[in-house]
Parts: sequence; C-alpha cells; structure tokens
Amino acid sequence: MNKENKIWVVSDTHFSHVKLDEWAQRSGNWQNKLWIGLEAIPAGDILFHLGDICIGDDLEVHQRLAGLPCKKVLIRGNHDKKSLTWYMNNGWYAVVDAIEIVYRGHYLHLTHRPQRPQGHNTYNIHGHTHGNMHRSEEYCDYYDKQYHIDISPEVVGYSPIRLDTMIDKLKK
Repeated sequence: MNKENKIWVVSDTHFSHVKLDEWAQRSGNWQNKLWIGLEAIPAGDILFHLGDICIGDDLEVHQRLAGLPCKKVLIRGNHDKKSLTWYMNNGWYAVVDAIEIVYRGHYLHLTHRPQRPQGHNTYNIHGHTHGNMHRSEEYCDYYDKQYHIDISPEVVGYSPIRLDTMIDKLKK
C-alpha cells in the first residue's frame, strides 16, 4: 500500500526574532515547539511555508530547514527579503509570492498576507495576522473569516498543520 504524501502549512515562524519575547507577543519555548513540529514532517511530504521564516541568523536557520526531509516551498512574507537565488541555494524547492492549488475539491490561495477574494477560490490560507489582526489596516476592509483562514502560530499552536486535517475541520 502506498502512503499518500501529505501537505503541511506553517507561517510566521520568525525564528531568532528576539523582540517577540520582549514585546510579550510570544513567550516560553515557542521556537522549540515549531522546530519539533517541522522536524516531524515525514520525507516525501510537502511543506508550504507562508512566509516570515526568521529575523536574524538566516544562514543557520535555513541550513537547519534544508536538513528537513520534506520538500519545502516558500511563499515569501514581508520579512523574506533575500533573492530567489539565495533561497533556492539554501534548501527551498520553490519560492513564490503566492500560489493557487486545488485540493480535495477546494480552490486554495496560499499567501502570506490576507488577500482579497479572487474569483473561484474557496479559501485564502494565510499568516501575517498573528491571530490578533496585526497590521489590519492592510486588509480589514475585505477580511472575512469564512474565506480567510489564519494559520499564524499563535492561532494553530506553534506547529505546522496538515492541509487535509484543516480542510476536514472547515467542512464541519
């Protein structure tokens, strides 16, 4: 029996962002929780990282990510400012600004920031908001919780989540 490869999503890991603890945005072992979740993704599975990988220690963080056995696709966030070549040379299979996929009959728009509804899309899966409508002036005039799915670590428990599990929960 063949194992079906799974798709995982994560956003706003902000590794090495020391100010998050200082600003009381995150506390405790949030970075460790994220690494444990990332390192548990099996070989052959696909990880979509919806941006804002790290703030500092770029090479060290990306070398650790490159060591993960899954295939990694980066959807760049507002803090991911290196060149496409840099990311490709440091472990990413693909680097894009957004991507649309059809998954289990749903049109999904995977982005870093919440985006306006686009035609046939069922959901916009995104990060950036940190569960508290961070920088909401960028998107508050069109944000709709029935269309926008926030996977910021503060919302999903500091771990990547499987796309099939998320879609199944949305259907209920």
